[in-house]
Amino acid sequence: RAAAPHPRVPRPPALGGPPPQTQRYLGYGAPQLSSFESRAQKSVSRLTITHRYDVVLGGVAAIVPADEIDSLARLPGVRAVLPDTLQQLRTEVSPQFIGASAAWEQLGGQASAGEGVIVGVIDSGIWPEHPSVADPDPLGKPFPAPPPAPDGDRACEFSGGENPGEPFSCNNKLIGAQRFMATYEAIIGLQPGEFTSARDDNGHGTHTATTAAGNRGVEASIFGVDRGTVSGVAPRAHLMVYKVCGLAGCFLSDSAAAVQEAIRDGVDVINFSIGGGTNPYADPVSLAFLDAYNAGVFVAAAAGNSGPAPDTVEHREPWVTTVAASTTDRQFVSDLTLVSGDGASLTLQGASVTPAITTPTPVVFATEIGGDELCTVDFPENAAAGKIVICQRGVSGRVAKGEKVFNAGGVGMILYNSPPLPQGVNTDNHFVPTVHLESDAAAQLLAFMEAHTGVLASFTPGAPRAGQGDVIASFSSRGGPGQTLGVNKPDVAAPGSQILAGHTPQHADVAGGPQGELFQAVAGTSMASPHVAGAAALLRDLYPDWTPGQIKSALMTTAQADELFLEDGRTPFTPFDAGSGRIDLRQALDPGITFSEDAARFLELADRLWDANLPSLYVPVMPGEVTVQRVAQNVTGSALDYRLRVIYPAGQPRDFQIRVPGRLTVPPGGTGQLTIAIDGRDVPLGEARHATLIFVERGGGLVRFPISFVRAQPAIEITKECAPASIALDQVTRCAITMVNTSFGEADVSLVDQLPRQLRLLPETVSVGQPFGNGVGFNGVLSGGMPPLVTVAAGSQNGYLSLSDLGAPPNVPLGDETLVNFATNRPFIYAGETYNTIGMTSNGYVVVGGGTAQDLSYINFDFPNPAPPNNVLAPFWTDLDGSKGGQYYAYTLCDIDCDDPGSLQWMVLEWRNAPNYSDAAQVNTFQIWIGLNGVEDITFAYGPELTAGNEGFLTVGAENALGSSGANFYSFDGSGPAVGTPPVANGPDVRVTGTPAEPAIPVTVSFQARGVLPGTYVNYAELTSPAFFGTGVARFQGEVRP
Repeated sequence: RAAAPHPRVPRPPALGGPPPQTQRYLGYGAPQLSSFESRAQKSVSRLTITHRYDVVLGGVAAIVPADEIDSLARLPGVRAVLPDTLQQLRTEVSPQFIGASAAWEQLGGQASAGEGVIVGVIDSGIWPEHPSVADPDPLGKPFPAPPPAPDGDRACEFSGGENPGEPFSCNNKLIGAQRFMATYEAIIGLQPGEFTSARDDNGHGTHTATTAAGNRGVEASIFGVDRGTVSGVAPRAHLMVYKVCGLAGCFLSDSAAAVQEAIRDGVDVINFSIGGGTNPYADPVSLAFLDAYNAGVFVAAAAGNSGPAPDTVEHREPWVTTVAASTTDRQFVSDLTLVSGDGASLTLQGASVTPAITTPTPVVFATEIGGDELCTVDFPENAAAGKIVICQRGVSGRVAKGEKVFNAGGVGMILYNSPPLPQGVNTDNHFVPTVHLESDAAAQLLAFMEAHTGVLASFTPGAPRAGQGDVIASFSSRGGPGQTLGVNKPDVAAPGSQILAGHTPQHADVAGGPQGELFQAVAGTSMASPHVAGAAALLRDLYPDWTPGQIKSALMTTAQADELFLEDGRTPFTPFDAGSGRIDLRQALDPGITFSEDAARFLELADRLWDANLPSLYVPVMPGEVTVQRVAQNVTGSALDYRLRVIYPAGQPRDFQIRVPGRLTVPPGGTGQLTIAIDGRDVPLGEARHATLIFVERGGGLVRFPISFVRAQPAIEITKECAPASIALDQVTRCAITMVNTSFGEADVSLVDQLPRQLRLLPETVSVGQPFGNGVGFNGVLSGGMPPLVTVAAGSQNGYLSLSDLGAPPNVPLGDETLVNFATNRPFIYAGETYNTIGMTSNGYVVVGGGTAQDLSYINFDFPNPAPPNNVLAPFWTDLDGSKGGQYYAYTLCDIDCDDPGSLQWMVLEWRNAPNYSDAAQVNTFQIWIGLNGVEDITFAYGPELTAGNEGFLTVGAENALGSSGANFYSFDGSGPAVGTPPVANGPDVRVTGTPAEPAIPVTVSFQARGVLPGTYVNYAELTSPAFFGTGVARFQGEVRP
């Protein structure tokens, strides 16, 4: 268990600045850290420091016994102890597709574009002999020497350890490579085939590095087939590579150490195609990126591959440019032809870069030859000999399926996406000739196979063809209305589908395909992010004085948005899908104005990022009306005169208004202030809206500024009702404006309700508030409520009932650090709230209401705790690893027919033989029973196998959604003595009981009004308070009849 102590030290200056400033900063931090390390090693036994952060974070990474974390946290100068978690790794036409050719031309041609700029890639390393990082480049032009490192020499680590690979000396293209895997090796260790140097044994790092800054003029081939000439986006940039990832993933502490070294090495741009960043103010890598931003380093990061579901986006840091994946107008396509024994035929198109199968060959489903439909298990020997095997995508890796076909003698594979939803098709380096079918083509394949026998198939070699570009990939993670930070993500999109770039010819994992290939055409937001990193390098070359925020702004405000569509190829994107749009360097070279923010302000505005000077606006809680400011900086030598207008998307209700000045004039090199007012009072609660603010410059320049918000009640809710709503002239209606403080503290409020001209206030009827003119008001203090309470206690019986014994197969794919959300057949009640979704995790707990990546934690803690996860039911929260075994279930059990509306039903979630992370031989079986019968009914049940938790760490209990109330049946998290008694195998149940929250007492302003003028009216009561941003508005519509 590694943690990163975070002493309070100043933020670093840009290390490329004056050496005395740099030395003063480092001179301050070094003794502070040395003193802390000395105290820590004396106070904490068995402490192992893996990394020292004197440039980023201001602290150390250490492996600490869990029972001594509390002692570490109490040492003087420690600001926070952050958990270290394992994250996962997430060009022939694509540089031109984003307009890189225009940038190359402006920078003197492809032969010089990017020279002097250093791109740092934090990933799985590099294959240093790759022609894309050769010096001279393949066209014979040598690279100039790079700028000197601010902190001395740059390391070139292609030696050392038991398996470093061939020695290599860095050059003026690949100017350095370093390995940061101390935590990874201490916690997980290396597998056979993994290199102990910065050499890439995965292929992911070589691909991302060569996409961002690979050489021009590189001839690419896969399986001996010429695939054309490729180039990185910034072909003459220098490369620094930092290896932080092993086969199992990448630890936060190792990545943070690499960010620190990148700053020391003087990089200008970092690419980070690795997960994380969902909780950026408590993520050590995110905070290291903030230090990099402060030091002048631009960071591009992958949005994640969990789309198209909303609120799945990673890297929510406002100081990072988060990148979604889209298509280019080139696709590698294969034509699949099937012919049945009765003469019927079917031709389908799929994706492939593998060789053809020209001879019609028998086709079989995997289940016909002793396998499963997903091709996850080994086939009997030679079972697939001479056959093309049909495999369904899912659970195991795509390439691993083909390997199983190959090992069983198969000659080809048809890989298909399960209908009906599109998932995207991939062009992996497969072990056998393979064509990958999208779900619509798959439906035709399955129907054909069901209707016919004796089917033979052949398919053409994968070859480039024209395709629809600017389509958001289905896998690309999305933002959504659940984003709470006040900044929308992703920021932009870039090509991330079938990207042809480098590979390592010697990889340690089956996912890399056959050995010996130097190129691959793969997909993911990992592939999109380095396009943005390369674009940033070109902008840094052109504008060396720009801040990272200005580079981000230029890419966002000039993005292509008019013809960018969702995965169906027809529906226009929204900012939740791709931020501002797909980057377009043709326009980014001359953005006119930029919007940028200081690093210190990102900390100051953590709870209200809508006020940060970002090139977009997102308001997660729109109470009715809000107003924000932006400052535009003119980056040209001429005065700029913009006309401003707002574009509202077609098909979206026009129930809101955005007010901006009609004109903005910005002097040469100066700034101009802009006020943006949004009136969303007519938008129904819970709905999101989008718009785009367009700046049109007199000389033809265009700036796009996306705006999104979610209509919601603020912390002080306000509603208004009048009865009757429809009255005749001279009739009286009785109105009530109700205010409820939903927080748990007092709040000052000010209410104003100006009545419409159809009504006349009867001032003598006003209660609680004060009349004024033809309206009412209220000024005062509203009390808060009491949060829901949660308790746990032992039950009187053992309610464990093996789902396996009932004949139910495992149906939940839990691996290591996995969360799966389910909808329940009926709603259920917990702590007074009603839910119909639950998130089951691999670590022995569930998140009521469903969870996100932020809710995954292998480190248990005592309840209650305001840190995520919250709203937790934890029958056995410890570090479990489903990738090492176990069976996992989620079923509804009924006392009679489940279709009978009168039946009693329970949702039962079972972890059966779930292995502890540290020792897979230690297994645990337990369940959660959740009643779906209109009353709260939640119990934990324990089966015949149970341990004391992984290495003794275990929490059994529950807490509320706020993390303010909870109870522990048993808990030991290492921060203090154990609480309670642990459950035992086949022991009594644990019952969870929730007490509903006690809401604050509403305050109601009431009055009567008389109808004086016929007509329909809409009336708005407005509420302001320091407790929330903007103006809360309650809408009421009525009429006065003639």
